Order: sequence, then C-alpha cells, then structure tokens
Amino acid sequence: MSPTPRIADIARRLGQLRPDWSNPERYFENRSEIERDLRRLAKHLENQ
Repeated sequence: MSPTPRIADIARRLGQLRPDWSNPERYFENRSEIERDLRRLAKHLENQ
C-alpha cells in the first residue's frame, strides 16, 4: 500500500480514537497500534 492511503487510514483511526469505558484497556491498545503504524510508515519513508 502506498503512503497516501496509509496516512489517510491512520488519520481516520486517530479521529475515531475514544475512551471505551466498558473496556478502558482498548483505548491504550488502539493508541499503541496507531503509534506503531506511524513509526513503521516513517521508517518506510526514510528508506525510500
């Protein structure tokens, strides 16, 4: 997948990130997943 759709997907997920009061850990799991994806994308772009 090229960087543009990946960035759009990450932005969408970030915009939807909300605390989940029924499962508080889910927020932190989702936040960590977004952070991991951003780091992967940055590394990919650095290597180009």
